[in-house]
Amino acid sequence: MKKKLVAAALALAMVSSTFTAFAEEGTATEIIMQEGDPDFSAMTVEEWEAYEFNKDYAEVFSDVTSYDHEELRVLLDSHWNMYTQTGIPDIRTLSDEESRELLAAHHNLRAGIEPLNDVEEKRIYLWPEGKVPTVTEYTENAEYAYADDPDFQPYMLEFLVGDGVDVKGAVVISAGGGHAFRSNVEEAYEVAQALNSRGYQCFIVNYRVDPYTDEESALDVARAVKIVRANAESYGIEEDRIATAGFSYGGIVTSLAADLYSGETNASVLVADYVPDEIDEVSADQNAYLAIYSVTPDEITNENFPATFFTYGAEDATLWDWGFNSYNLLRDAGITAEIHTMSGVPHGFGAGTDAGGNYYENAAAWTMLADNFLQDVYEKADLPAEEQE
Repeated sequence: MKKKLVAAALALAMVSSTFTAFAEEGTATEIIMQEGDPDFSAMTVEEWEAYEFNKDYAEVFSDVTSYDHEELRVLLDSHWNMYTQTGIPDIRTLSDEESRELLAAHHNLRAGIEPLNDVEEKRIYLWPEGKVPTVTEYTENAEYAYADDPDFQPYMLEFLVGDGVDVKGAVVISAGGGHAFRSNVEEAYEVAQALNSRGYQCFIVNYRVDPYTDEESALDVARAVKIVRANAESYGIEEDRIATAGFSYGGIVTSLAADLYSGETNASVLVADYVPDEIDEVSADQNAYLAIYSVTPDEITNENFPATFFTYGAEDATLWDWGFNSYNLLRDAGITAEIHTMSGVPHGFGAGTDAGGNYYENAAAWTMLADNFLQDVYEKADLPAEEQE
């Protein structure tokens, strides 16, 4: 989908650390250079586009609680405009020279966004340093093919309720992105904001994406649930009030975690030489699962798979191809499930506003519906066994 390049990208003031890129080819944009940036003059359009696309998700969109959200929204619009118009191989609409100009303007917009706090301090790493359970051999990010470099350490971010808000529970959030990146800006951040207002402590998981497997990603989600539960008292939540929310592919890995890595199951089931620690003694059970334009595994092996809330846009092929199948699968297994469809809404609506800034008023209601669902599930769980449905 095409979007207009925001005026801010074109009007961004240059700083002293710049050079004129591709002047010999007629492009005269001054490039803001940052530490670690490659030599853009030696890169093809394809290489630069891949670099900028993944850099955004890896370095800024992943740490959404460390930046001004409105600035990130502007960057997101520029990002998708860049990708759509310079994207390789079949959707490029610009010449190489025009593509370089657009990439330069986008890069400079990205370079002008500064963190509001210490990014590192905001991160809660999921695994001890050097002990991330891994089966994938990944040592080089050739041609910037992946959003995260091989030294990426999975982590989560807190997004906590404001003063005076009664805490109802927690939601561990995993954004989508096709397992290639994490759409934290329009999904995780804005949903956390909406759920905060309803009394839920939220935690945004930056789980592993390509080239890692779904199972490795699911381990990260399960570990995040364990960490939240281990610190439930400090967050003011009950240990049996920890739900998850997974968007698109983030839901796939979240539901996989619910099925394969529940209870005190630890990474040793996937990584033979993994040594469990004290966090592994804590349950990874999800007390409820919010599948937002997402699905469940084709076969459920965990008889205690969590009660699941589904919501989709009616214009989303995921609903018709997989959504109803997942819903019926759970219902047939005797697992509580609820499904909502939003008329006229496509895939990727986040908390009501998609990556392109399109707002769907009916889709925005899903966080209210999910709140009702969670409270109903929790209230029934508190009843004596003979009174539970």
